[in-house]
Amino acid sequence: MIAGKEIIKTNSRKVFNIMKQTQHYSFSELQGFTLLENTELCLALIQLLQEGKITQYKDESGIYYALN
Repeated sequence: MIAGKEIIKTNSRKVFNIMKQTQHYSFSELQGFTLLENTELCLALIQLLQEGKITQYKDESGIYYALN
């Protein structure tokens, strides 16, 4: 079952608050800090990307997420 919009927004706030602590995170790091399942974290990241609060980039080590 896909989470409702309010749950997605709550999870995205949780992710955003954690991301204030350092410059960038991998998906697995965020998952470890938030304890969100794959789908929940993906939806939260999509929400933050759509709101323009975070960016996603790739380097030789993998994909990372950072605050704008």
